[in-house]
Amino acid sequence: MRSKSILVLFVVFLLIVLSCGNSPVDSAGNPTPSTLQIELYSDSVVYSSWNQCTDSDFESYILWRSLSPDIQSDPSQAQVLKILSGESLQNIWYDSTVVPGETYWYALETRNTSALSAWSNELGLTIPLNEPENLTVFFIDPSHGSLSGDAMLIRTPNGFNYLIDGGDRRSDWNCGDDRILPMLDSLGITHLDGIVGTHPHSDHIGGLIAVLEEIPVDKVWDCGWTGDASGTYEDFLWEIQSSGAEYIEGNRGMVLDWDPDIYVKILHPEPSPGTGNMNNSSIVIHITFEDVSFLFTGDLETDEGEEDVLSFYSPDDLKADILKVGHHGSSDATSSQWLDAVDPSFAAIEVGSGNTYGHPHSSLLDRLDSRGIPVYRTDRDGTFVITTDGTDITVF
Repeated sequence: MRSKSILVLFVVFLLIVLSCGNSPVDSAGNPTPSTLQIELYSDSVVYSSWNQCTDSDFESYILWRSLSPDIQSDPSQAQVLKILSGESLQNIWYDSTVVPGETYWYALETRNTSALSAWSNELGLTIPLNEPENLTVFFIDPSHGSLSGDAMLIRTPNGFNYLIDGGDRRSDWNCGDDRILPMLDSLGITHLDGIVGTHPHSDHIGGLIAVLEEIPVDKVWDCGWTGDASGTYEDFLWEIQSSGAEYIEGNRGMVLDWDPDIYVKILHPEPSPGTGNMNNSSIVIHITFEDVSFLFTGDLETDEGEEDVLSFYSPDDLKADILKVGHHGSSDATSSQWLDAVDPSFAAIEVGSGNTYGHPHSSLLDRLDSRGIPVYRTDRDGTFVITTDGTDITVF
């Protein structure tokens, strides 16, 4: 594979220094402050993250932004970007309302149930002019209890937005409501150009139902499964129809018009699968942006899945710089033959941190490690972002 200039700016969510919760609440009763980090990536969006406050009386975070420094001394000259609290609390936010050429200052206020507060460090960032247009993929953490799944947001160079899968759902938690929609809100995304439900399993399509209920979606690609499936799949198909989105059965060989600057092709499955292993009905998508490519594999397994794709396409058709590893890093996917053909520079694993299957399996990790392929995992790294200008690859 061609050598590339690879810049890794991976943001570690759980900081050791000033780790919140490892120190007692101070004598005045104020909460323990978190440590804030900010980064800039494509489309002039500021990515902020901070470590979790584990004080027993923690109540909420307030993320502030100002055009002047020293927010803590005079919050009245700043604006509140977001108040984050409750069971669906997240420790990241994406500020898509910045203007090129401006300098912004950010600070995080942590509050407790006694209405006392503590401030993080303050950080400033100048938004550059003429930021290059990138292809950006958000690998969304699907973790909640024992739940797992896949959920990825793709932002194209010309500003189109697509979801591939949407994580799971249950009565007390929904990946669509609790992870995807807040992310879309933070990015200023009020409608989606398309959704791909790779196959009927709940941990891939469960969260998409909430997304279809809440925001307009132009098109939905589905594998067209004709066999028995769960009630979640029936709900998914019903919600597509109710939402007014165009339903499209995604089959091998289809080229998708997602953005004039990228080439998107479905490599799998054959039309209307309805028997055999449902994982092997997964829609497999290859995306190329100039010199960089991604391969998204759903839950494709090796037997009758990867083997089928390998028999149909040459390695030149399959090569990808970033491989979304199949079936959450299971041992029954991402074979040595598959890695020979794809030859990735990075591996991304979508998997829940509390999953009961032991994903990702050690044998799969050994296969990746033996080839020196860097691995990013939602169970270990939380939500992460991979972006490219068509030449360089950056990981947040």
